[in-house]
Amino acid sequence: MPLPVFRAVLKKQFTNNAHLSDVRVIDRKVAECKQHMVGIRNAFYNGDHVRNYLFRENVEPKPKDFLSKFLIGKD
Repeated sequence: MPLPVFRAVLKKQFTNNAHLSDVRVIDRKVAECKQHMVGIRNAFYNGDHVRNYLFRENVEPKPKDFLSKFLIGKD
């Protein structure tokens, strides 16, 4: 993944959480980020996991009812 794309994704995640003002919630988000970074550093996640974590809004949701599955062409 190119560095400018990675920076843009991180910037978007920061702006998504810009509305947070409670210190406890911010501390929780920082702790979650540290856990993810340790997992990435220790190779608990592979490249696909990291891409899915960073670009999860690009993933289309799977159809849940029969008619939607039928119209898409899946069983």
